[in-house]
Amino acid sequence: MADYEINEIRRIRREISARFDHDVDKLIAHYHALEKEYRKSGKYKFVDPPPEKPESTESGDEKAAD
Repeated sequence: MADYEINEIRRIRREISARFDHDVDKLIAHYHALEKEYRKSGKYKFVDPPPEKPESTESGDEKAAD
């Protein structure tokens, strides 16, 4: 990637950050709202991460002792 492309990306990122007073929480809330809107539109496909599996509280040793 050329330096001018990197500089343009950085400029755009600074501009976006400034719109939200450089507040990460505001920016995240904005992106969550956009995602919700895009999901409702049906125009876009989203890949959701697989659900997390809860870790077992019992270890194999405890089961063997029963």
